[in-house]
Amino acid sequence: MKTDFNRQEPASRKGKYLEKKFTPLKILCLLTKSNAIYLLSFFLILSCSSLGLSGQEKGHSIPIHNYYEYTSLTPIKINRSDYSKFRRKIYKVYRKKINYIYRSKDHTIVLADKETILAFKTLRLSYEEVGKYPPFRYYVPDYQTRLKNGFRELSDLKTGYKDYKLNIKYLKALAKEYPNLVTYYDLGKTRLGRPIPAIRITSPVENRNKISVLFNGAHHSNELIGVEHCYDVIYHLLSDPEKYSEVLDRMNIWVIPIVNPDGSYLFWYKSLAMGRKNGYLAPGFTEDNYARGIDLNRNYPFKWNSGHPKASSGNPAHSFYRGPSPGSEPETRALMALAEKERFLFSISFHSFATKLLFPYTIEDTTNPNPDYVQDLAKRLVKFTKSYHPVKRFEAVKNIYAVDGTDQDYFYYKFGTNALLAESSHRNIDYGNIGIIMDGFRPLWENLLNEYLQNVKMILRVEDIEGYPLEASIRVEGFEYFEGEKFTTHPVTGYFFKMLMEEKEYFVHISSPGYKERVVKVLPGVGFEPKIVQLRKISDTTSDKNDETN
Repeated sequence: MKTDFNRQEPASRKGKYLEKKFTPLKILCLLTKSNAIYLLSFFLILSCSSLGLSGQEKGHSIPIHNYYEYTSLTPIKINRSDYSKFRRKIYKVYRKKINYIYRSKDHTIVLADKETILAFKTLRLSYEEVGKYPPFRYYVPDYQTRLKNGFRELSDLKTGYKDYKLNIKYLKALAKEYPNLVTYYDLGKTRLGRPIPAIRITSPVENRNKISVLFNGAHHSNELIGVEHCYDVIYHLLSDPEKYSEVLDRMNIWVIPIVNPDGSYLFWYKSLAMGRKNGYLAPGFTEDNYARGIDLNRNYPFKWNSGHPKASSGNPAHSFYRGPSPGSEPETRALMALAEKERFLFSISFHSFATKLLFPYTIEDTTNPNPDYVQDLAKRLVKFTKSYHPVKRFEAVKNIYAVDGTDQDYFYYKFGTNALLAESSHRNIDYGNIGIIMDGFRPLWENLLNEYLQNVKMILRVEDIEGYPLEASIRVEGFEYFEGEKFTTHPVTGYFFKMLMEEKEYFVHISSPGYKERVVKVLPGVGFEPKIVQLRKISDTTSDKNDETN
């Protein structure tokens, strides 16, 4: 991988990203009220005129809005048997063409403007307006075509938004198309019984100390751009594996584009008002209740129901409903089980649309370890991004509002994962602009991967005298923890990985039940050879100079 990413930043790049920058808001504050109004109008026009731009020239921006909320087109339903007749009549009288968006066995959906609806009324053609919050599939003209065609070539991944059905088709097809790089996994079943699909991308090179990295999207399935960020990772790793050869030789890249398949179903097939939460049905709720479900990113066990009044809710109708108990949802438990198995060193959970990179801990009144490597990492990574938001640039922050029970905080607390949450810059915009946004964000995840390849890390392997791996507690001197964090080697491999801010000697305390504790001296570096540490059983009275601090 060719991307250059060094931990030490030149002095000219230190400080806040927007320091001494004049934003539109600051300029407005310096003007008279009259001039401010004219200037604000200019900025709005400039922002709107940028929709659809394909270049990355300085100053380009893309409006953030959900395109279906700002279109003049309304989905209307007509009987499938009437569609051809209605189409001919509309064209004969008004010279206006209508094309269907979605077809079921019984009906056809047409996106109609006000003139077309008036024509239907004038000609007394029978139709039905779908309602205020129609399902998302009614706004996607090529959805059924893409679903029918499935996967034909890698470029199909970049042709449109993906629901849970397309996601399964694509991931399974990728495993067949790239058998030496991609493995498909079913992580479990959702609340409503749908599979939770994932893929692992790695080279066939045998390497016992490969680290695992996780990219996931759609904890909130109404945030479609998060799925696209995941597919951007997939597309580029597979389209140019030579470029990422060292990444693939040293890492297991896990991608879960849609953590919440039930939410995807609800958003695409039921209503635009649904999809943030999963398929949970609280007592007294009907299946079509817009408020049904549990916010999966408030359901993880760490600081679940922290007590902060705005972090999550015990009200099943609330958008932030945390569920009846910590880890109550099968989707949450599936990710917890995968994290337990893989012990991810890095992760990014994709959301939208605050244009922020969140570092843990995001929960209020929770204290980060000292030194705080992951905060330092986040602040370095955002410098590689390019934002196409009309007014915001990416910045690294603790949170954007009070939260609890999140995936990134759980991974960080439980396994020491350097877990980030990326709030993308846009909502569910016209898909034609997605590629530009991905181009602006891609350097961040590339440099996250490069962080492991080029920067300082500690790699340990703990084993018994016969060379069998041990699960052992690890405590590194010089690090302070305030939330009761305790870390161990991997129970199957005996490996322990830790990224560090300084290349210096560390003293590491290693203990395992039934074995003599050891304190070893470790000099980390940028290489990949582990320090092997053997533990003797307490009953073993054999003296060995290696049992001393070394």
